[in-house]
Amino acid sequence: MRPWLTVAATAVGAAVLAGCATAPRGPSVLVLPGQGRPFEQFQADVSVCKSWAAQQVKGAFMDAPSWEVQRRYDNAYVQCMYAKGHQVPSPPAPSPAAPSR
Repeated sequence: MRPWLTVAATAVGAAVLAGCATAPRGPSVLVLPGQGRPFEQFQADVSVCKSWAAQQVKGAFMDAPSWEVQRRYDNAYVQCMYAKGHQVPSPPAPSPAAPSR
C-alpha cells in the first residue's frame, strides 16, 4: 500500500470516529448548594446525581448526537440535584420589548 494512501485512510477513519457520540464526562450546568445545607452533603449529592444521570443516558450515545446526549444528561442531573434541595440558577428572563411608536 502506498504511504499517502495509508495516511489518507487513517485520516478518514479518525474523522469518522470523531463524529461518533460519546458518553458525557460530567454535567455542563451550574448547580449551587441548597440554602442551609452543608457543603459535604452537596458533594455527596453531586456524586449520586452524576451516577444517576449517567444511568439515564446509558446507551443513548449509540444513536444520538453527542450534544443531545449531553442535554439529556444535564437535564437528569439538574432534576436530581433540584429534588435533593439544591439551587439551580435559571437564565434571566428576557426584558420586555420597548413599545413601538
